[in-house]
Amino acid sequence: MTTTRRRAAHDSGEDIWNRVIVAGDDGLPREEAMGELTPAQFEWGKAWIRDFQCGNEKTGFVLFQSRYAATNNVDMNKLYASARLHSLYKSVLRVYKCALANLPPEAESDLSIRVLLKTCDDIFRAMKFLEETGFSADAAAKAAQVKPKTSTASARSRKTSGAAARS
Repeated sequence: MTTTRRRAAHDSGEDIWNRVIVAGDDGLPREEAMGELTPAQFEWGKAWIRDFQCGNEKTGFVLFQSRYAATNNVDMNKLYASARLHSLYKSVLRVYKCALANLPPEAESDLSIRVLLKTCDDIFRAMKFLEETGFSADAAAKAAQVKPKTSTASARSRKTSGAAARS
């Protein structure tokens, strides 16, 4: 069995970044962005890019139409962010459904369970607007422009416990 020498995440990340930045908004397919890296090195490198390089370079790093790009193109970054938020929403929903939704009612007396339920509710509430518009940032922006304004007094009286978001 052949083993690959371990590389630091920043080495892998810089390797990926240097290939992808040259491609501009056209980006590179996974195989080209990966170069000689192993799949694990590629994943560590992408994480390093997102954690450090994007902030250092003030440039986004996105997967857009199956191509990796280092770009500040608003549309590409917006679509990438919407897709990632949709993925996160689905992940939280799965965690809720498989680990929290079916607990017996007495489990809610456990403070840590209540914290987890509230956290899920808060995430669902925060993403509700995007979820209602199919996780399209453009559709959400258009809906926000035409949404009727209500007074804060009437909005407060209609608040729900958040449990409805989980259903």
